[in-house]
Order: sequence, then structure tokens, then C-alpha cells
Amino acid sequence: MFPFIRTPRTLRVSVATVLYAGLLTTAAMAANPKLQTIDITPTAKTISVGQVQSFTATGTFSNGSKQVLGRAISNIAAGGDNTCALLTSRGVECWGFNQEGQLGGGNNTQRSVVPVGVIGISTATAVDVGTGSSCALLASGVVKCWGGNGFGELGNGSNTISNIPVSVTGISTATALATEVFHSCAVLAGGTVQCWGEGDDGQLGNGSKTGSNIPVNVVGISTATALGLGFDYSCALLASGAVQCWGLGFDTPVTVSGINNATAIAAGDDFRCALLASGAVQCWGRNWAGQLGNGSNSDSNVPVSVTGISTAIAITAGSGHACATLRSGSVKCWGHNSYGQLGNGMTTNSNIPVFVNGINSPTRLAAGAEHTCALFSGGLMKCWGYNYSGQLGLGWWDLKTHPLAVIVAGTPGVLWTSSDSSKATITDRGIATGRAVGNTTITATTSGFINDNAVLTVK
Repeated sequence: MFPFIRTPRTLRVSVATVLYAGLLTTAAMAANPKLQTIDITPTAKTISVGQVQSFTATGTFSNGSKQVLGRAISNIAAGGDNTCALLTSRGVECWGFNQEGQLGGGNNTQRSVVPVGVIGISTATAVDVGTGSSCALLASGVVKCWGGNGFGELGNGSNTISNIPVSVTGISTATALATEVFHSCAVLAGGTVQCWGEGDDGQLGNGSKTGSNIPVNVVGISTATALGLGFDYSCALLASGAVQCWGLGFDTPVTVSGINNATAIAAGDDFRCALLASGAVQCWGRNWAGQLGNGSNSDSNVPVSVTGISTAIAITAGSGHACATLRSGSVKCWGHNSYGQLGNGMTTNSNIPVFVNGINSPTRLAAGAEHTCALFSGGLMKCWGYNYSGQLGLGWWDLKTHPLAVIVAGTPGVLWTSSDSSKATITDRGIATGRAVGNTTITATTSGFINDNAVLTVK
């Protein structure tokens, strides 16, 4: 049994006073608007060898709206006050809070309401977002992190913040990663786990309560497949379907009672959940906002079943709320809801799951501290909840809550290609560079295969 019961702690984000709870119109609750056409501008252009030309793709949607489209997204991650997207090009973009450089764009501007390209990341296969730092897993098995580093959470042997990615010392065979407020962990090839950062509560799992700015081995874990980290604890899903956790005074892993067929795990600040092979979800830990989802607000040091969830296919957890995608395509959330992060149009907590309005069949679901995002097969991305640092990706920041999902600016994204890269190359941001005299066709395509093209002549 792993109790994980403790006195309440401050949430991992700075909570500002909510001045206004902004509700969207009924139209915003309808089905997702569909992208119908793409228009590239300019439609034809002549440049010289070595000259660059920027192309823009504007999408027209089924509701008549138009917006400039961004880069194509394959996965998403949400953290304290920021959000990151893994692009299909394997680059990473982030937006939101940036005071410690956690957007990875080479500066410490307090916030960015538009996506910032993470410098030097071009082969990422996964990304995870904490509160003050973020990390990316590269195709090579290397892990790179950026942002705050007061506890060594960047894992590079220093305690100096970095607004550009730095390599985690000694990791070259990682297969999965997770990052939280002040510590991170990675699963290595073979199933062992290494962690780094703050260790005062034993969350590094190496038998001590001392932090480390380089990775240390978690004791006794050899078959891990996935990770979930909370404020001061860590959990690993094992190949057997069991879950082991450490931290909160336990400096080596212990087995969670009664769970032997889990297929996924998710961790909040002071609670954690497991998706079972049956489609049920069980949670345990603190329950001050109903984040265990069992109809009560009583803490539990053993897993309890989330009410009414029997067909879940994916789960995610934020500071004090959790969400599940159901086999039907619906999404339900439960727990803390002061900032609309449950997505049901309300700002009151719920200790049982409630439907998220206007969300159907997301391919990815990610819960941040006080916001939640969903990615869809056509590339459209929607977020809801708090937007104080611009973490919803709307192109602005505010003190409002958004308890109904809103479309992230620039989605769905497009892939840019050049039919003859010997004549001109083009980046995933639509910037073409003339290479040799001749013509090439520049094409922008969404994941739904809607496209448009333009002719580029190089002289």
C-alpha cells in the first residue's frame, strides 16, 4: 500500500484572483468547425538564389471563419502555466509563462501568447511540461530540458537556469519521460528508471532524501514502461500492469495496492490515477476538490473507482483535476474547477466526472495545472480553463477563465513541402530559400489532406 496522504500544499502555480468567468456563446459549444479550404499567399513569386520568401496558409472553416494556420501538431503537453506542442516535423513549440525560460526560445520574457520554437530541437519524439521546466525525448534516446533549475531539474550537473535546451547528463537510451515541478524522470531501454532534481521527499527513488542535478538510478525498477510525477512523488507503470511509487517520505519504490492490470497512469499534485485494462479508472491520494472522482471529498490511501467510468481509453491529470477520454469519443473530467478546467461551462468543483462540452474523439488529451487541452485528428486543437499566461494559445492572455473549449490560434496546422528542393527548400514555418535557378511548387497540406499550392520561381 502506498498512502500518499499529507497536509494540503500550495498548488504548483501561482493562483491569481479570478476577475471574470467568461462563458462562450452557444455556437462555441457546437461540433468542431471543419477546415474546408486552404489558400496560400503569395500564389506566385520570383526570388533570387539565396533569397528567402515567406508563405502563409489561411484556412476557411465550415462556420465561415478564417485564420492563419500554424505548424502541424502530432502531440501536446500541458504544464503549470504553459503548453507545448510536438510538431510532425519533430520540432517543439511552447507558449505561456516564460519567466525562467521554460518556453525554450532563448529569452526570459515573462510570457508569450504565441508559439515559440524551442531552439535546437528537431528530432523530438515526446515532450513533457512541468511548471518551471520542460523536457523533450529525442529519437536518439537523449533527453534535453530547459527552464528553471534551482533544484537541478535540468539534469545537466548545474543549478543554473537555461532558456535553451541542455542535455541531461548520461542519458542516451531513454524511451519515455516525465517532468514535474522540481524533478524529472526517464525510462531507459530495458525498463530501468533514472530521476533528477529535488529529492527532499524521496521522489528520486534512490534510497535517499537528497536532490541531484544529474540522474540517479531508481532502486528496484527494471520493467517500467511509463511514468507519472506529482509535486513530490513519482510513479512508474510496470510491464506487468502493476504500479510502483516513491516519494512523500518513501525513498524507494513501493507497490500500489490492488492494481495489477493498469495500462496507463496519470499524476496530479497530490493524487494519482490508473487506467485499467477494463476501461475503469481508479485514483488515490488527496481529495480536497473531488479529484478522486468517487463522489466524495475524503482522502484515500488506496485506489478507489472513479464513478461511472468503465470505457476509458486515455487519462490525464492536472494539479487538482483529471480527465478521461471514453471509447465513445466523449471526454469527462472531475475535481478542481475554479478556473473552468473541467470544461463543462461551470467553475464549481465536481467529485464525479462531468462531460466536457463540445469535445468529441480527441487523439490526445493533456491537463495542465489549471487548464486542459485536446488535439484532434484533423490537427485542430482546443483548450479550456485558466489563461493568465496565455497557456490556452488564443493569442492573448487574460485573468478570465474559459470553462468551454476554445480553438487554439493557428490550428489545424500545415506541413510545407517543396516539389524540387534542389531549386528551393522550405521550413515548417513556410519560409522558402532559393537554391538554384528553376521552378518548384510550394504546397501546404493539413493532416486531413486539404491542401493548396503556389509556384516559386528562382532566377
